[in-house]
Amino acid sequence: MWIEVLPLLYGLFGLPLAQQRDMAGKHLKIGVFVPDAVQLLDLSPIDLFGMTTPWYLQACGLPESMVRLGVENTIHYIGMKDVGEFVNLTASASLKVTRRIGDVDVEPGKLDILLIPGPDPSAVFGDDVKAFVKSHVDWAGGKGEKTDVLSVCTGINVLAQAGVLDGRKASGPRALLPVLQKKYPKTDWVEDKRWAVDGTIWTSGGITNGQEMVAAYLREKFPGPLAEAVCAMADVGEKGLEYSTGKVRSNVWFLWLIIRSVFVGKKEKSA
Repeated sequence: MWIEVLPLLYGLFGLPLAQQRDMAGKHLKIGVFVPDAVQLLDLSPIDLFGMTTPWYLQACGLPESMVRLGVENTIHYIGMKDVGEFVNLTASASLKVTRRIGDVDVEPGKLDILLIPGPDPSAVFGDDVKAFVKSHVDWAGGKGEKTDVLSVCTGINVLAQAGVLDGRKASGPRALLPVLQKKYPKTDWVEDKRWAVDGTIWTSGGITNGQEMVAAYLREKFPGPLAEAVCAMADVGEKGLEYSTGKVRSNVWFLWLIIRSVFVGKKEKSA
């Protein structure tokens, strides 16, 4: 019963209710850019957007007041391969490409959100990939509209190679930050936070930090009761922006794991 009054309470103490209705009435166009093989778990935040749809909320048995706050969306999986072909993911999975980068409905100005999951950290991308990303970052509509670009884990490499992070704050996998700092010194690298926001660019640390980043994105952009309900159902958004351990402690802990692995390996060989 309490969930029925959430939209009213949030209208009184959060975003204006008229603004909530305006947001809820949108049909978002979302692109997931997979120019090469990517980490399966890096893709998982896209499902949080899927969970905001009226269909999903209704299927979960939520009351009509919450369903009305739902946000319809269309999600395109954009790749370099032909539509219908598959991109490799980790864990022996694969993803069907539904749009190519040159297709009209994923050109600059046609997407509200572009999500970039993490590829192989050593991957080097061509000019066509860089131009696609940069065109979406640079696009601006006549009324000031912009496309929000969200990278997860090593998806930061795609943005950095596209040259869109110069002079911006950005986050990335903690273990790779020293390499990123050296390779892209014009970027203000954030070391102590799970994600960073600079204008329309959202960047996250390793893997599941992408889920935390998208949870924060929902809380900022979507109607409050809807965002909180989705985060609660997915059990995400509770880690907080700050890492629970400092960089030095984290590095020492990982070094200790490597040392332990050497001794465990020797023990198994001698057994």
